[in-house]
Amino acid sequence: MELTAARVRNPTKRYLLLDSRDEPWSAAERKFHRLLHDAGITGWKANRPVVLDDFTCYVDVIFREIKLIIEIDGRLFHTDADVFETDRSRQNQLVLDGWCVLRFTWTMIEEQPETVLAMVREAIEMLTAARA
Repeated sequence: MELTAARVRNPTKRYLLLDSRDEPWSAAERKFHRLLHDAGITGWKANRPVVLDDFTCYVDVIFREIKLIIEIDGRLFHTDADVFETDRSRQNQLVLDGWCVLRFTWTMIEEQPETVLAMVREAIEMLTAARA
């Protein structure tokens, strides 16, 4: 794409490719990934498995080195009673396994991006210091 940047629509194609590189599973995740990229926050992966004692779960964003997980909660997905219950049980298992779990909603990401980023940075600093 860089070699043919002047071609018609290549800037748009490049943007879409870069915007999809972390394989977001929802519009909220895509927006959160953009927020992290724009803020220069690195060291994370999206939609990766975490193996716990008796099951494997996929988390939205993981900083594996410092045991930080970020979940992006959408209202439509979490209106199902079983999903709601499973999410709470899963979070408890992750915390008991030593993970720090932050949860953000679309509204938080959209309306309070600086607060969201401040929380992420604070968690990274706290967990990095704890490892030292």
